[in-house]
Amino acid sequence: MTELDKIETRIEAVDTAIANVKMAMGVDRKMSSDKHVNGHYTKALTELILVQTQLHTLRTRAITTGR
Repeated sequence: MTELDKIETRIEAVDTAIANVKMAMGVDRKMSSDKHVNGHYTKALTELILVQTQLHTLRTRAITTGR
């Protein structure tokens, strides 16, 4: 497995995690009577988006350097 394949696998995992957090966020908000989303979901989503951005940058760098 090349470096680029490993990065692609990590990106897929993070994309799945982001989708799951968004789904859980919606279900939690609908099942509770809160009008706003729980801050823990927002924090988790923000952290995952930062990891996603970092991985996309790493992928671009790997493509540029030819790894």
